[in-house]
Parts: sequence; C-alpha cells; structure tokens
Amino acid sequence: MVTKPVLFILKMPFEDKDLPSTNKDGWFCTHCAMIEGALLVNPHWLDHIEVRRIDHAKPRTEVIEFLGQEKQWLPVLIINGSETLTDPKEITTYLSDHFGGAAPHP
Repeated sequence: MVTKPVLFILKMPFEDKDLPSTNKDGWFCTHCAMIEGALLVNPHWLDHIEVRRIDHAKPRTEVIEFLGQEKQWLPVLIINGSETLTDPKEITTYLSDHFGGAAPHP
C-alpha cells in the first residue's frame, strides 16, 4: 500500500507562551512560511502529499504518533512512514524532484 508523504507545518500566526509577549499579533515560523510559499507556487503538490497544519504548542501529538516524543521539530516531511526531511530547502527540493514544479533557487 503506497501512502502519500505527510507534511507537518505550523498553523500561523501562533502564540509562543515561552517568549515574552512582545508581539501582539503572534509569530510565524520562517521555515514553515517558506514551505507555504512553495505550496502556493506549486499547488499541484497537494495532489501528491498530505499537508497537516498543527498548533505550535507541545506536545504535538500528531507528530509524536509518527516520530516519537523526541522529534517534534517542524516542518517535517515524512516519506514512506519512516524517512524524514526537516530542512525547508530539502523538503521543497524533494517535492519538486518527485512531483514537478518550481524548485528552490540554489
């Protein structure tokens, strides 16, 4: 049974209770924002992957179910249930190589 790669990214904007409340409008993750931009440029990727936007707060139960308690870093692309990519450039390069479309500029 072939399953789609699963991409976990943060819902944005989000609050971070571990940081002083200096930004009343919330925060965004620069790595997740880069991937959101790549998804806008390459909307056909959504036909080939499952995107799950999850809350910033830990524990991130959905990610733990796949990768365990220690690996809650986002973004993460899970391929074939075990292989993972966490670098946004590697994630978007993988998606471009496997499903076509624009790739990150070297």
